[in-house]
Formats: sequence, structure tokens, C-alpha cells
Amino acid sequence: MKEKRILLCRLGGIGDVVQTLPLVKYLKKKYPSGSIEYLTSQTVADLLESHCPYVDKVWIYNKKNKRQVALNISKESGKIECLINLHGSLSFYFFNLFFVRANKFLQYKKNNNFHAVINFAQTYDSNISAFELDSKTLVEDESEEILRRYNLQKNKYICIVPGVGKSRTHRSWPFENWLSLIKKILLAEKDFKIVFLGGDDEKQIFEKWLALSKEIEKPENDFSIPGLKNRAVNLIGKLNLTDTAKIISKSSKLISGDTGLLHIAAAFSKDVIGLYGPTLPKRTGPYTSSYKALVAKDCKCISRFWDLKKCKMTKLSKGFCMDSLTVDDVLLALSGEIADRKIESVI
Repeated sequence: MKEKRILLCRLGGIGDVVQTLPLVKYLKKKYPSGSIEYLTSQTVADLLESHCPYVDKVWIYNKKNKRQVALNISKESGKIECLINLHGSLSFYFFNLFFVRANKFLQYKKNNNFHAVINFAQTYDSNISAFELDSKTLVEDESEEILRRYNLQKNKYICIVPGVGKSRTHRSWPFENWLSLIKKILLAEKDFKIVFLGGDDEKQIFEKWLALSKEIEKPENDFSIPGLKNRAVNLIGKLNLTDTAKIISKSSKLISGDTGLLHIAAAFSKDVIGLYGPTLPKRTGPYTSSYKALVAKDCKCISRFWDLKKCKMTKLSKGFCMDSLTVDDVLLALSGEIADRKIESVI
């Protein structure tokens, strides 16, 4: 029988789950012969199963049939020694009380004085420090087929995520800025491509621009983008999360607003540039050294405890502070494969 079974529970956003993974890796190192298990939603479960080797077993949470989920968990050998609820609510307190009945229950409590990664980890042990938490928590998987499918070469493309979700549009950077940035990057580096990533929310933003194109309708399997001479690929809304992670894992870097895909890139230890406005990057920014945060100037929405879903200044979902981040700001933050001297030549 295994030494210990620990069950971590976290639903919700992709970024939130990814930021709990340094704790997962810490626990696996602490209990190498134990079983570190994770209860989450279907979408994130697929990501953990394919890219996170520190999770021994992934369970899919079914809100309508909690008893069956708990029964499936209990069928495995050995009782759950510790259940760690990584939600601020008591949602899994009752799940444990009535169904799982772990020997020990630990409850997450949000503390904005710490980065979320440390905050999650200290749910297990209040003495855990940042030095004990490893940010590289996702590993690359077999990706050659998907790169061939979209005619991509490893480390020869940059991922762009042009949106931040339907309820947080005031955090987004104007799409015209994204297009200007992309054109300058492609002019500076002749061998690189751009890959657009995202879900349904980003798809709506992207399609508004595509609708303005005078280019005739293309075949369904043509993923090129008008005006960029086949050097940019639109994969927004076309991939599941696992395949999206594969694309990110083989990229040179990722540039994004405050999104879950930004955290996935950080967990692969990819170079990341994050564009922030009404948010707290010191609290929720990617937990990695290969990361640069560009913060909008004079944002009036930032709070120590929350950020509004609408801009305080305009009272609309579209904010004004993100406009203070310029294309040149992002270009100057780029490094590595895109040499500084080449960037300067196109500014």
C-alpha cells in the first residue's frame, strides 16, 4: 500500500489551478512513494494528465453526483490521509465531511499579502517559503505531429493571446496594438511566425478584425491570417487545452494579458511577457523568473482586495489604462531570439 494519499481540490480558472501546482510538486518530492491526487474540472483534468507528472491521479468533479465521485475516490487502495481545499469557500469542506471523510482537512484562506502560489502552498504548511517551491510544474509532451499540422518549427514562433475573458475586457490591450506589434516583430525576425491562441472570448475579438479583411473566404484548413503573408497562424478556438499547451511548450515565448494561458507558459518555464492594467501582478502574475510584467500607468481600478469588472474611469467594460502601454514598450521587453538591435531597427 502506498505511504500516503493526499487529495487537492480546485475548480475554476485555468490560471488558478496552474498556480497550485508548485504545491503539488512540493508534496510529490516530500512523499515520493505517496499518491498525490487532484480533483478538478474536466478541461483542466486533461491538462494535468498530459503535462503534470507530479499528479498521480486526476479525478473529475461532478457537482450533480458528488457521492459517486467520492465513491470512486474511496475505491482506490488506502484512505485519503489529507484533503486540501484550495478554494476560499467551504465547498469541499462539506464534500469531505459527508462523503470522503479524510483523516485531515486543510482549508485555503486568501491572503493578498502573498503571491497566490505561496498562499496556496501555505494552506498545507504555513512555514513553506518561496525557495521551496519550483515554478516548472508542466513538462513537454509529444508535439511533433501538431507542429507539422500547422507548419511550425520548435522555438521559431511566438504565441499571442489577444484577450482576457468576457468579464474582464477592461484588462485587454487594443487589438490594433497587437497587430502593430506583430507586424514589427515579423519585420525584425524573418524566420519567426506568430501563433494566435485563446478561447471563445478571444475568438470574438479576433473575428471582428478578420471581418474587415477584403480577402476572399479561404478553405477550412487554411489557418493563415490576411495581410501577414502566411507568417501568422490563427488557432483561436480551434484547439483543446491539452493541444494548446503543446503549442505553448514548443514556442519561443508567449505574450498575453492576464490569462490562464500565460500561467501555462510560465509553468513550462517559457519566456513570458504579461500586459497588466487593473490587476495585481505581484499577487497573480506568473510564478517564474522568465517573466516580464508591463503594468499600465495610472490605473484607478487597482485595489488591495479586488478589481472591478468595469473601468472606474469610463464606467464601461473597456478600460482606458491599458492604452498607456505602447507597442514600443512591448518591443523593448522582448529579448532572446528577437535581438535588441533588430527591434530597434523597426521602432
